[in-house]
Amino acid sequence: MVEEIAVLGFSRHLRSRIGTRLFTWFFVLVFALILVQLVASLLHP
Repeated sequence: MVEEIAVLGFSRHLRSRIGTRLFTWFFVLVFALILVQLVASLLHP
């Protein structure tokens, strides 16, 4: 029961404005990192 409350609180936090912004920036940074590694591997085979 306690774990369910924690999960609900976490998902509710992610739906907040700050949580949504952090979630978006996290995926942007991960995508940028993948793109940088792809370009680096293409330039230096």
